[in-house]
Amino acid sequence: MMRVLVVGAGAVGGHFGTLLVRAGVDVTFLVREARAERLRSDGVTLVAPDGTRTTTPVATVTARSLREQFDVVLLAVKSTAVAAALDDVAPAIGPGTSVVPLLNGIDHLVAIGERFGARHLLGGVCLVATQMDSDGAIRQLTPAGTIAVGELSGHVSERVEAITETFAPAGFETVASASIEQDMWEKWLFMAAGGAATVLLGGHVGQINPVKDGTDAIRAVIMEAASVLEAAGHSAREEALASVTSTLTAPGSTFATSLYRDFRDNRTTEVEPIIGGLCRIASQHSVPTPLLRAAAVRLRVHEGAVA
Repeated sequence: MMRVLVVGAGAVGGHFGTLLVRAGVDVTFLVREARAERLRSDGVTLVAPDGTRTTTPVATVTARSLREQFDVVLLAVKSTAVAAALDDVAPAIGPGTSVVPLLNGIDHLVAIGERFGARHLLGGVCLVATQMDSDGAIRQLTPAGTIAVGELSGHVSERVEAITETFAPAGFETVASASIEQDMWEKWLFMAAGGAATVLLGGHVGQINPVKDGTDAIRAVIMEAASVLEAAGHSAREEALASVTSTLTAPGSTFATSLYRDFRDNRTTEVEPIIGGLCRIASQHSVPTPLLRAAAVRLRVHEGAVA
């Protein structure tokens, strides 16, 4: 049986990892000591979109006690915590371990490849809307949930097929992608445009679109982010751009990205990997991004206030 180590038991890692546990997959969570104690005593509680609560016992390990190697490592921490997570997870990396990052942005690929070697690295994209409630329960805000896994070279390998087969019984869709790097860029477009628009304009998309010029303002942010992908040689595919635009301009939708929810709730955010990183690439290619830069500045001011 394939052994899976989920690094982080927050809104993303806790959600997908617990669904895998329920499906009978051999899953262990690598977490900090305080989190491990709580999980050992209380398990993980998931709250479905309809409000149904289910609690699942889970296995945990800490960086201090991690000794065994795993077949798959799902890296599901905040992008700002990647460096520390790579230190913690190092003992789990064996000759055949595959590392699948479920992170925002793209810079982490270099950090993981340099630390463990490119042969261990797969591309990964997750699409899910979850948040951690004040009682520690993980609430799923919308029904959909997907993980895409693929070789960065673009072919579907035996190890990718093995991972998707192992994950298949869980309560989310798992996709073996032959275009995972492009998928990652397009998720970056979605997160940056959605985060910048909601932070700058001060609400979820259903609050922005009905007001005068609201939809036009969102479309302007989307096109600005899309122009960066084009300059970087990863132009968004037509269906991906249409999906981003549809989601961010849907009438009556309460959609907001995790970046906006963190900002709204006065928590630290992933401003640099999501928006700052895209602005850096824009500068390298002399692409003007005044809206993205304004959002980045607003979030940096926020970071200073909550630090």
